[in-house]
Amino acid sequence: MTPAASPPARRDHALAYDSARGRTVLFGGHDYYNYRSDTWEWDGTTWTQMTPAASPPARRDHALAYDSARGRTVLFGGRSPFSSLSDTWEWDGSNWTQQTPAVSPPAGFTAALAYDSARGRTVLFSGSSLSYTWEWDGSNWVQRTSTASPSARGWHSLAYDSARGRTVLLGGYISNSILSDTWEYSPSTLPTYVAFGGSW
Repeated sequence: MTPAASPPARRDHALAYDSARGRTVLFGGHDYYNYRSDTWEWDGTTWTQMTPAASPPARRDHALAYDSARGRTVLFGGRSPFSSLSDTWEWDGSNWTQQTPAVSPPAGFTAALAYDSARGRTVLFSGSSLSYTWEWDGSNWVQRTSTASPSARGWHSLAYDSARGRTVLLGGYISNSILSDTWEYSPSTLPTYVAFGGSW
């Protein structure tokens, strides 16, 4: 693609696709020198920098996912120049709004989010080399325990398989090990993960 303008060079940012508005949302990241707090949207042809009245603090290694039932892009955590973060924000296409849940996942970075459209929940796994599963319903975070779970890790990926009602996890990194294992999260009366594969 050759847009007339693009976001400045960066890494460790996050993207999510807003299917209602047909826009890919970008927030934050860093360029080795500066942590960013800018919001951009891509419509397939043009990048547009958004100018909300308020924005999440600058950060990197955060996670984004789009909640299609409520029309919101959900942001969690990451790291600022000085600390790990545990804040939750939502983007409606015009403004960022910080959420105030009663409890939140631990402060962390390199977590991953995926939106479970069947249940209307945004699923969070891990971050900062920890092992936990939380779900966001638009008002509160709830920690979920399971009969089996992936090991602690960061820099992994999550995606939701709507045909089978499973959240899929692949890989990540911990303690100088790059992981190649595959897990599926099956949230039922007693949620569990099923493992496939291994690591190297």
